Amino acid sequence: MNSKLPLDILGRVWDLSDIDKDGHLDKDEFAVAMHLVYRALEKESVPSRLPPSLIPPSKRKKTPVFPGAVPVLPASPPPKDSLRSTPSHGSDNSLSSPGSLSPKHIKQTQPAVNWVVPMSDKARYDEIFLKTDTDMDGFVSGQEVKDIFMHSGLSQNLLAHIWALADTRQMGKLSKDQFALAMYLIQQKVSKGIDPPQVLPPDMIPPTDRNTPIHDSASSVGSGEFTGVKELDDISQEIAQLQREKYSLEQDIREKEESIRQKTNEVQELQNDLDRETSNLQELEAQKQDAQDRLDEMDQQKAKLKDMLNDVRQKCQEETQVISSLKMQIQSQESDLKLQEDDLNRAKAELNHLQQEETQLEQSIQAGKVQLETIIKSLKSTQEEINQARSKLSQLQESHQEVSKSIEEYHEALNGIHGGSLTNLADMSEGLGQTERSNYGAMVKEK
Repeated sequence: MNSKLPLDILGRVWDLSDIDKDGHLDKDEFAVAMHLVYRALEKESVPSRLPPSLIPPSKRKKTPVFPGAVPVLPASPPPKDSLRSTPSHGSDNSLSSPGSLSPKHIKQTQPAVNWVVPMSDKARYDEIFLKTDTDMDGFVSGQEVKDIFMHSGLSQNLLAHIWALADTRQMGKLSKDQFALAMYLIQQKVSKGIDPPQVLPPDMIPPTDRNTPIHDSASSVGSGEFTGVKELDDISQEIAQLQREKYSLEQDIREKEESIRQKTNEVQELQNDLDRETSNLQELEAQKQDAQDRLDEMDQQKAKLKDMLNDVRQKCQEETQVISSLKMQIQSQESDLKLQEDDLNRAKAELNHLQQEETQLEQSIQAGKVQLETIIKSLKSTQEEINQARSKLSQLQESHQEVSKSIEEYHEALNGIHGGSLTNLADMSEGLGQTERSNYGAMVKEK
């Protein structure tokens, strides 16, 4: 306790150091405990299991299979002193004397007080007890209630402490009232967060156990009975006085422990509040820093946006000038377009006039073609007549030649031919007349 370490760490150190689980520390086990305490003071974590290098040579053959393991509940009735393996967490003398390890320092002459377990809860716990007591011997062992206790979700050290408080007779098993007390302590911790006491107050002792003496080596000697020998009687009285002083000191220690526990809880609560406020302050500072960073970033973005806005405005002015020039060009183009449209309309009118003239010319051409065809036909017929006339003329020329020839022959006949030749002349005349008549008849037929 002088090390100022947390109670759970001290309890774990005790459990690891009590290697043979007899509820006491011998010289070697005490050396292991002090070693673990000094290591914890140097900010080293207490191991969950005792390393083989820390096991004293005298304990190595007696080491259980899982060294450092915390027994939650005894499976069978152990020896009387074997149930003192769980130290009284938070006690100033928990590491000073072996007898203070057991939470059963209760004076035997206690006035009758009411029990803290309500009757309604007691009836419910009794029903659970009857279902759990499978061998019907009026007691439940640690193995029988293990599942019920573990179902609460409490730590093994705390459940072992509750078991040690309820097992007032140190039998390694619980009676019906002791089981009800254990269930009550578990229920108080689970539902209300109330830790079990380090030592049972009078109002928590089961009614059936209030008149049962608890035997140990000290009480058997200091009973205060007179033996008849003055020296022994004096010693017995001194022992009884020492027992009373011891009980008184234990009462004072318990009260101071309770006060220390309350102060520790208050300090712990204040420390928790301080931690929460510190955490909140850190979170607020972090949020402030984030907000400042975001503000700086937004200022940078604002400056960038201003530059972009100026650029956009300048571009807008340039675009406005371009648009004005384009409008002027459009107006000039529109006037040019209007002139071109007027020219186009005039051209269209001229085109219509030309088309009409073309139509008239085409009609005239058609009429001329008809007349031309008629002329061509007349020309063809005329050409045929000319050809015929030429043919007739050729015939007439031939006939004229023949006639001329006949005339020559006739003249020759007239000039040098004798009388006998007149007959030939008559024949020639007759032949010539027939030829002319035949030619004349052919021309008449052709006409």
